Amino acid sequence: MPKTNKKTKTVTLKCGCNCCMLVAERTEWEDGEINFDISMQDSRYDHNNGSILNRIKNAFKILFGKPVYYNDIFIEGEEEYRKLVKDMEGLLEPITEKQ
Repeated sequence: MPKTNKKTKTVTLKCGCNCCMLVAERTEWEDGEINFDISMQDSRYDHNNGSILNRIKNAFKILFGKPVYYNDIFIEGEEEYRKLVKDMEGLLEPITEKQ
């Protein structure tokens, strides 16, 4: 039987250039199970990333153990990063009815 009743709490951080955002979510299910989901969500598509040449290049990088970067988030300044860390730590707290 699928779980239907849930409470969620979300932390969102937009990239400095507004090309994407980081979304972290805590979900509390009616049976007491707690799950976390972290995703990177694009708001702009990189047209060169999906070309045949780039796909072959990325395959060779993976083959030889090199990192392949699909997306990143630029955080300008220490204050914004500290806020993200504090908000992410807040996801460890149970969800209250006020949130």
